[in-house]
Amino acid sequence: MQTLHVSLHTVPHFVQHPSIAHDVTTDRWSCQGLGSSLQHRQITRGPQLLGSRRSSRLVGHDSASSTWPSEPAEAINNEEALKQVPENGNGVATSGIHASSDEAALRVGLSSKGSKKLAGFWGAYSKALEEHPIRVKSATSFFGFLFGDVVAQLVVGNPYNYLRTARMVVFGILMDGPVGHLWYTFLDGKVYPDQPKSNKAVISKMLCDQLIWAPFFSCVFFTVIKTLEGNPSAIISTIQAKLIKTLLANYALWPLAHIINFKFIPSAQRILYINCVQVFWSAYLSFISTQA
Repeated sequence: MQTLHVSLHTVPHFVQHPSIAHDVTTDRWSCQGLGSSLQHRQITRGPQLLGSRRSSRLVGHDSASSTWPSEPAEAINNEEALKQVPENGNGVATSGIHASSDEAALRVGLSSKGSKKLAGFWGAYSKALEEHPIRVKSATSFFGFLFGDVVAQLVVGNPYNYLRTARMVVFGILMDGPVGHLWYTFLDGKVYPDQPKSNKAVISKMLCDQLIWAPFFSCVFFTVIKTLEGNPSAIISTIQAKLIKTLLANYALWPLAHIINFKFIPSAQRILYINCVQVFWSAYLSFISTQA
């Protein structure tokens, strides 16, 4: 084995008189020195460079062979050099380790940026909701009824009716958002206000909503839609024909949804939560309101 002494750009203070040893039989290099914490890396000559950025920046010259680059750690950034880096002692290519580390760091960075943007959006929404609750809840109802009607029309597959979407959106803005805000504020203020998350409060609010509010608001829905269609004379007949069917569908979805609502959702966020669920419900209402 021949020993080659080299200078080190970056050496911990506890490493004294390190040296590089070369075993000609296996063509392996190793770092030797008192207290050295440098790990062994397999290194070949020529274009193949150090196997890891953590191997400290070794700079040396073997008179019997070619010269190492003066900055191998920076040279690792060269894509061609990375492909030639040999495997480490565990049989894993160190270039793959570096690529995985870089990709992981990139994903963490992107995730962090995405989280900050989401947090910023949520903060702005919460502030606007506190300052203008009815306006913001009307806006969320706008999107809930808009998406619901779009889904309903796409599923049916008939030519798209923009006036129908406009009617649903108007109902969401003028009725669902503002009136819903008043209704849920009333419930939170009158039904066990000192124990709003207790089981008795949750069940009581859910029953009030389903036995009182659901029938009333279904009638309001058909009334507004038929009026916007320019056919107010059909309001009574429409309610008689469709109310029971609508309530049966309502009871398949909303009791469970409202148990979650009253148990876990903050009062200020109720309309947002309801409109997320209501995308599907609005699709159903839009569909049934147009049936003969």
